[in-house]
Amino acid sequence: MVLALCCVLHGSVRAQSGGPVVAASVTVLENGSSQHLRTDASGGFLIRVDPGLVTVVATAQGFRSIEIGPIRVDQDERMDIALVPADAPTLRTIATVRVNGMQTGVHQFIPSTEISRMQLDQMGFDRVIEGLAEVPSVTFARPDGGASTAPLPVALRGPDPSETLVTLDGQVLNDGNTGDLDLSQLPVSVFSAIEVTEGLGPSDLAASNTFGGAVNLISLRPTLEPRSAFSLSTGSFGRSEGWINASGTAGRLGYAFAADDTQEHGNVDQEVTLCTGGFDSTLPPGSRCIGPSKTHVGSTIGERTALMNLVYNISQSTDVGLRILTLGDLRDMSGAESAPVDPNDGTPGAYFLGPGTANVAQDLRAYDLHGRTPVGAGTLLLDGSLDDDSIGFTGSGVSPYDVTHLDRRENLSLSWQRDGVDYTFAVGASLRRESLSGDFIATTLAQEVHSYFVRGAFSPSERVHLEGGVYLSSYSTFGTNLDGRFGVAYDLDATSALHASVGTGFRAPLLIERYVFPLSALPVDANGVYLGQGNPNENPERATEYEMGYSKRINDMQLDASLYDTNLRDPIENYYPLAQATGGGCIAATPPCTEYPINVGNAVYQGMEVRLSRRFGDVTAWASYGVNVAYPENLPSTVANPTSGGNLVNGEQFLNIPPQQASLGMSWVRGSWHASLDGVYRGRNNELNASAFAVFDIALGDRFGPLDVTLAGTNVTDAVAGKFTLLGQGVPYHGAGGTIPTDLRVIDPAGVRVILTVRR
Repeated sequence: MVLALCCVLHGSVRAQSGGPVVAASVTVLENGSSQHLRTDASGGFLIRVDPGLVTVVATAQGFRSIEIGPIRVDQDERMDIALVPADAPTLRTIATVRVNGMQTGVHQFIPSTEISRMQLDQMGFDRVIEGLAEVPSVTFARPDGGASTAPLPVALRGPDPSETLVTLDGQVLNDGNTGDLDLSQLPVSVFSAIEVTEGLGPSDLAASNTFGGAVNLISLRPTLEPRSAFSLSTGSFGRSEGWINASGTAGRLGYAFAADDTQEHGNVDQEVTLCTGGFDSTLPPGSRCIGPSKTHVGSTIGERTALMNLVYNISQSTDVGLRILTLGDLRDMSGAESAPVDPNDGTPGAYFLGPGTANVAQDLRAYDLHGRTPVGAGTLLLDGSLDDDSIGFTGSGVSPYDVTHLDRRENLSLSWQRDGVDYTFAVGASLRRESLSGDFIATTLAQEVHSYFVRGAFSPSERVHLEGGVYLSSYSTFGTNLDGRFGVAYDLDATSALHASVGTGFRAPLLIERYVFPLSALPVDANGVYLGQGNPNENPERATEYEMGYSKRINDMQLDASLYDTNLRDPIENYYPLAQATGGGCIAATPPCTEYPINVGNAVYQGMEVRLSRRFGDVTAWASYGVNVAYPENLPSTVANPTSGGNLVNGEQFLNIPPQQASLGMSWVRGSWHASLDGVYRGRNNELNASAFAVFDIALGDRFGPLDVTLAGTNVTDAVAGKFTLLGQGVPYHGAGGTIPTDLRVIDPAGVRVILTVRR
């Protein structure tokens, strides 16, 4: 009789601001059957379900659908569902969001993954970068070494991070100096989720200047009921973190606030003998270290981040919002950029090579003001944003990331969208101004970009879904670019679908790549070649991409598979006067020899992904496997890749892109106890120049009322662990001139964190 009375599922459907969504459709799926109802005048709903696994789908006119589950119900449960407007300020429109993470929807046109805050917290992750490692197409660039203080940009489906967009609620954050963004210090605590979309999206909201994909960071959102959380943690390497979240609704105003403070003493803290003029093993033992200097190397981190997100709900279809994110961090990168001359002797006082002092101060500011209101039969969306990425560097650097500069981007966009029962149509335009200044630039560099788009979606039948768009971009620096994208999805049945898409994309030259430096500002290598010159005649990289995939849902199991092929034309590579330099002709050449970027040849990115998730009672498990092949074609031997620095070989994998990647995760919840296991595998040719390796993280926690105590272990198997980069100890890379030695980059050894979190 008790079972007959269980269970009541009740709750509310609301907008971002916390206001109720009236007449929203709520569908509950259980045991192969479904129940449907609509929310009342307060946005509430109530439905009786049987004990077991249920999935809840909420939809409403003008909002993105959301799917929650499968979740286990064995008592009366309350569920508050927040819907995001279909025309919200995000980079790409995704028809259905899946809250349980690591899964794509059946009707998606391109692979997409949303990693929820709940999942990140349960795994004990405190940095965004840890969650991104789960995605099989994500590769990392480590230009300054593998330490936690070094910059860490990400790339999707290719070797170049500048071909991947990084956005905050759709606001582009890519830095104009390197074309990407250092994500190493972004804390989980100020975000609601990480959304990763791969390839070219038929429903992009603007010309995206990418073909790898996009990483969209979703800021902490308002909630209907007041909620708060506070956390303190401490752990290995002198790491401590404190963060606070608060969200809720006051009348028509929805609010969310977050703050994070992280301090770390680091894995490196010692005195070394730095050979400032190099090390020459042919000299007598006492004089091999040229210019010896006693130097301290370290890896301290100090980071503070704050977020404010406000949405004022004028009506169900009209609101205005303001979001502000600020991040500042100070890092000592001297440990990351230093290496012992003898790989077997990294003890205090040993001989080291490196730049010595290397401190970076990163200051990121992102502001966004947006609003929407009905106009005619559709909705008008206005968005204005500003972001600054400021890098202050003291000391000597080893890469383009180690330079003082300020990148500023101002953007204003206007769009109109109409949603019908089986169609969506939208038009829009945006104006962007970007400027780049720095100690290395004589004058501020700037460009203006005008973008226009027309996109739409249409379902001519219950089983066929079509999407497409045309995007025009006009740059003041090099001219215009026109792109088109089209996708189709076919429902084989209610639980499975095929999808395919084709489209073109581009990657605009960076401002710094087109700037001509005075030769006196450029370094000169041993061959007499001036390095890092710009090229004002550089044109965009252009690509055509083909995608196809299959999705299948079987009760509480989800399977997604996809194939992609990207043909890149006119890739940007660095020209080097190889013949003249190796013959000694560059030492006193007139005019001097220079290295500079050019458009040349082709490149191919190909791959496949398989993702599987399933629930087994109290355990939810997921796994992914990806193959990412990236190689150049028709390139002369006089060019090298600007990201990897290695000579290029036609038909051979780019350096630091492992062809095979995989991840495995499991989470367990029973009563107040919870646990998780997370493993990430990287094959050969990885960004650490190591043999194939796997990194495992674990977490175990228990709740005592509002208090959660979690013990989290990182890199528990000590994979590729150490303090310093080891010169010449990496897996060799076969370059154009033969085998090229590589340096073995290392990451932090096994560590532990104790996390205390109070949630109300």
